[in-house]
Amino acid sequence: MTLSAVIIDDEYLAIDILRDYSRRLEGLVIQEAFTSADGALAYLRQHRVDLLLLDIQMPYIDGFALLEQLAEPPAVVFTTARHDYAVKAFELNVVDYLVKPIAFERFEKAVARAKDYIESGALLQRRKTAGNECLVVKSDARMVKIPFSAIEYIEGLSEYVKIYTTDKSYVTLAALKELITLLPGDAFVRVHKSYIVSMRSVRAFTSQTVLLPGNKTIPVGRVYKELFLKKMGK
Repeated sequence: MTLSAVIIDDEYLAIDILRDYSRRLEGLVIQEAFTSADGALAYLRQHRVDLLLLDIQMPYIDGFALLEQLAEPPAVVFTTARHDYAVKAFELNVVDYLVKPIAFERFEKAVARAKDYIESGALLQRRKTAGNECLVVKSDARMVKIPFSAIEYIEGLSEYVKIYTTDKSYVTLAALKELITLLPGDAFVRVHKSYIVSMRSVRAFTSQTVLLPGNKTIPVGRVYKELFLKKMGK
């Protein structure tokens, strides 16, 4: 699999380093590089890109604001000199977060993770289109079919998710906001920024918590409470 990528960084030296690293990897092609968010936004609205190598601190428009202006952003690896934005970054379901100076081995690992993320997303989308009664995910280097009926809940873990079933669990590279669109809406509901639950697995609930098999208690987030109570009321 070959990824097309765009670099966005206001430092020319940082762009040169990322270009050099990219040349040393198979399956990664830098389409363009930009030192300003304005130029990058104009390009991204007209061209399909698999991956953004995106700085956070830039003049006028920072990396977070840039992503907010993209209706369907590609996979993102942040490349920044700041350690303190990592939590906010992973809340946006980015693939990876690299702190400058970036070692080549760390960059290589981030690109490999991006390939897995994109391949998993494409597979999930194909399964959605096919209308199958299961999720097919990549877990432990294998493709696994997980029937919807076996899923009890799903937990978000930064760029990964953990899918809990009646007999085991699976970790895969995906985002909760993506998975909820692939699950049947009459059987699953998102109750928290970090959790999706199967309604058939709910043993008891309040406006603040959900009780699942094995006495597992999950919080209900304020943003998701109204929809959750409405679905459970039905």
